[in-house]
Amino acid sequence: MAAFKYNKIIDEVVTAIEQGQLTGKLISVRALAKQKQLGVSTVVQAYHELERLGWIVAKPKRGYFVNSSAKAPQPNYGRQIRRVLAGLSLDKAVQYSFNDDDILPLSCTAPSTVIDPELLLNRLHKKALAKRPYKLWMQDPIEGVAEFRQAICQHLAGYNQQFHFDQVLITNGRQEGLLLALTAAQALNQPIAIESPMSFYFQTMLKQLNAEVVEIPMQASYRDELALLSDAFDSQAFATYVVNPNFSDPTGRVLSSEEKQLLIEWAEQRGVTLIEYDRGELYFGDERPMTIASLVNKQSSCRVICIADFYDTISPAISLGYLLCVNSFDECQFAKQTMAEEPSIVLQYMLQEMMLSGCYQKHLSQLRSVTKQNYSAAMAILRPKLASINSEQFYISQPAGGPCIWFQLPTHLSSQALWHKVIANKLSIAPGSMFTLDERYDNFFRITFALPWSESMVEGISLLAEIITEFVAEGREGKAIEH
Repeated sequence: MAAFKYNKIIDEVVTAIEQGQLTGKLISVRALAKQKQLGVSTVVQAYHELERLGWIVAKPKRGYFVNSSAKAPQPNYGRQIRRVLAGLSLDKAVQYSFNDDDILPLSCTAPSTVIDPELLLNRLHKKALAKRPYKLWMQDPIEGVAEFRQAICQHLAGYNQQFHFDQVLITNGRQEGLLLALTAAQALNQPIAIESPMSFYFQTMLKQLNAEVVEIPMQASYRDELALLSDAFDSQAFATYVVNPNFSDPTGRVLSSEEKQLLIEWAEQRGVTLIEYDRGELYFGDERPMTIASLVNKQSSCRVICIADFYDTISPAISLGYLLCVNSFDECQFAKQTMAEEPSIVLQYMLQEMMLSGCYQKHLSQLRSVTKQNYSAAMAILRPKLASINSEQFYISQPAGGPCIWFQLPTHLSSQALWHKVIANKLSIAPGSMFTLDERYDNFFRITFALPWSESMVEGISLLAEIITEFVAEGREGKAIEH
């Protein structure tokens, strides 16, 4: 227990520094011990470790201060825009590792698995069957069960996001949602712009569709990113931009509402449809991020199609989702009518009951809490073991939500080479090249912490940190020999 409290202090301080919430002088040892109801020795031990790791510095007779050079610089994804034809060349070996029982699948994201909702789902299933869903299916509208769509609107209203149920279209999940959105936006016969690095599932589908893709590299400044987007549009216009504004897979970043408004204005001026993949339900903080769709005012002509589903939040076995259609409902409805099968009526009634009863909100609260605990536990293992690596050459993302931690290796090292070392030890990671249509992110990789926490996870993450440290050290020695 003492070790847990000691690591918890380290994690809280580092997280506060990384997120810019803690600068200057730290609270005194005795004040923090009193605040946390801990022994002074526990706090002293934590502060000494933070000092050893380079996060804080001790100043005699003055106390402890944040080390201004401790935070690693944000990764640079470059400014080169590339138009590529998405071929079918997915790394099958990484996919294989998802389902090998002998391999710890740190490459796979399934945040809903951290909580087992089986008993709740069984109860809801029985209640849904009492409604005679298969009889009601004969009268089911193409949009989905109206009561379920209204329940979704009521749920979102709790986050100050106002939608009418005639803006909601029920789907069979995120993959179908993306296909319907691209079809409704008439994007499949022309270039598709997408932020990069991109969601793995976006990238996989675009490969399957053999689409022409314009990758827009993320920038530290969102205004710089919009400028880059404008340059790409001016060189060859496109009608669709695919974005992941709340916990984009590669960075964990969340765009502010002001930045989202800038994007809306940009798209409206150019007649570009925004396709948004929303993962805001996984946010760790107090206030769920707003969807782009919710920020479009009634007078705006901006077309937004927001994709959401319950894979992340309830279960990977739940093939159910929805689209929020702003100035785009008729096109999405027609695409669904002509290209998709009807979503399960039983699942729709189950989720309707879950939302209206308050069970869904309670479930989300628990999911966020457990996922954040997993993140803290993972970082408490990783930080001390990776402390010897030069922070100027090595970056670890600091997500405020979502299921992933991203790493940037020194530029001369390949995450694919690291993958081979990791897989030999019965672990898997997701190399950065899986999140782009070229190899520009070869020195990035991703792991998940959002799996059921167990001794295997502790041992696996600890072993991974050792492999990373050894890999970077070997790379440094190899580079020195070359010179």
